[in-house]
Amino acid sequence: MTQVLACLLVGICLALPASASIKDYPFRLDTRQSGREHVLSAINDGPAFITIAAQIQGSNVASDRDWPMVDVIPPHSSRRLARVFAANPAEGYKFNTRYSHGFGNSKKTPDAEFRYRLPLGDGTKTVVGQAPGGEITTHTGPDSLYAVDFSVAENTPVVAARDGTVIDVADNFTRGGEEADLLERANVVTLLHDDGSMASYVHLAPHSTKVKLGDKVSAGQMLAYSGNTGYSTGPHLHFAVTKATVRKNGVVASESIPTTFVAFNPPRVFTAEQNMSLVVDYQQPGNPSADTLGRPTIATTKAIASSDTALSEPDTLVIEGRHDTSYWMDEIERRTGYPGWAWIAGPICIFILLALLLELYGTFQVHESRNRAL
Repeated sequence: MTQVLACLLVGICLALPASASIKDYPFRLDTRQSGREHVLSAINDGPAFITIAAQIQGSNVASDRDWPMVDVIPPHSSRRLARVFAANPAEGYKFNTRYSHGFGNSKKTPDAEFRYRLPLGDGTKTVVGQAPGGEITTHTGPDSLYAVDFSVAENTPVVAARDGTVIDVADNFTRGGEEADLLERANVVTLLHDDGSMASYVHLAPHSTKVKLGDKVSAGQMLAYSGNTGYSTGPHLHFAVTKATVRKNGVVASESIPTTFVAFNPPRVFTAEQNMSLVVDYQQPGNPSADTLGRPTIATTKAIASSDTALSEPDTLVIEGRHDTSYWMDEIERRTGYPGWAWIAGPICIFILLALLLELYGTFQVHESRNRAL
């Protein structure tokens, strides 16, 4: 019975979705044989635009498309990317596919003139920690050069700085600190904007998210509460606007872009500067002001977003596949999203469970017959 329970737990784990990120997002490159050729298709089952960069290599291989290729797959859609076939039809062919994908539309240019509202609830007082032009300790990667850290107490309301669609949510992390294993363990909500840019709200409090994947949100709408999860030395909100870009090595990555804010009434347009004191107010006149002490009143200058890792390929998934008979197990995983061993172990577990249930049923029948005989 213990073995059966273990098998059932394995099956349940396979059925549950993992915490959200580009690696868990429901996108895949499907490679299927069609007669004497292969057809490559991109399948996007999620709410985000996905940029894909792909390359093929092999022997005696040709295609109806130029390689390397870059394409953008809209939300909840699929697209045939290419046909791959033998350059010399009289001989066999073999090829490898290598691809990288990431959130966003690399073919759109973000609106550089857009003014973002402050990403905190009305009435919140905050001091800017790390910001462009100031003392930078961790915002050194391409995805965080223009990020802004807002020093706030835990459980401060975090709101959307712009209308968008929720494309990424992580809500179940509970720890914060400077340990290396926390680099990718910050709770986050990411919104995709109409111009292809994205905004990430990072280090959120555990289990505080008020939105889910695919939700349409408006500027000022509640997203979650601030926290201290992931790689962080104190409570704060890490806010970054990024765009999808394709590097020279074919990796799809996020690249931060400058952000301009607007607040107060009448509106005041400004860029966030380190040590700047702010009150989130859209009803009264006001001005951003620098802290006269020259230091933030809440010390979180050493803080890092979940994407601020030293990895050279952030927010990407690169898969290599060979398309010949010796790699059929890999092909199963690419097409279904589950490894071949899971498809083998699943039926075995079900068979064992059914056998035990039949045995249990037979035992009850024997006891029932004996009771009747008595």
